Amino acid sequence: MVPILGLVLMAGLALSAVQAAPAPPPPTPAAEEAAILEVVDRFMHAVSNNDDAAMTAIRIEGGTNTVARANGMVSRRPFQPGGRPGAYRERYWDPVVHVRGSLAVVWTPYEFWNDGKTSHCGIDVFEMVKENGAWRIGHAMWTVEPDACPALRPSDPARIRPR
Repeated sequence: MVPILGLVLMAGLALSAVQAAPAPPPPTPAAEEAAILEVVDRFMHAVSNNDDAAMTAIRIEGGTNTVARANGMVSRRPFQPGGRPGAYRERYWDPVVHVRGSLAVVWTPYEFWNDGKTSHCGIDVFEMVKENGAWRIGHAMWTVEPDACPALRPSDPARIRPR
């Protein structure tokens, strides 16, 4: 009888130790922001490399784009990858990131180049969702402001992302 009680006692202690193991801590705000901005960096690299596969991998299915042009025209469309001819480059700086649970918004100035020349600047807004532990872009919005670059460009080029 004593060996059985000993086994029951040991099993109970082992079970309570497993149950008492703390859950892993949630990511820190700085870690979440870094993960979110890493996705935005990957987005910029995908744009700059005309990489539809990379672009699709960081977007949620059914995601949309909204573009607001300087002339007041606003267009909305579903995200559809499709290589466009030309050499593009996009960079951003001074992002503002808001996070609440599995939702995030990034607001940031940007500059867009086409074939090595500045096309325009503006503001990028990314609405993001964390699914299965990974941040992805659900909706992207941006302004197209050909004359805004002098006002929007950062005074310190070290702030420009991705590097």
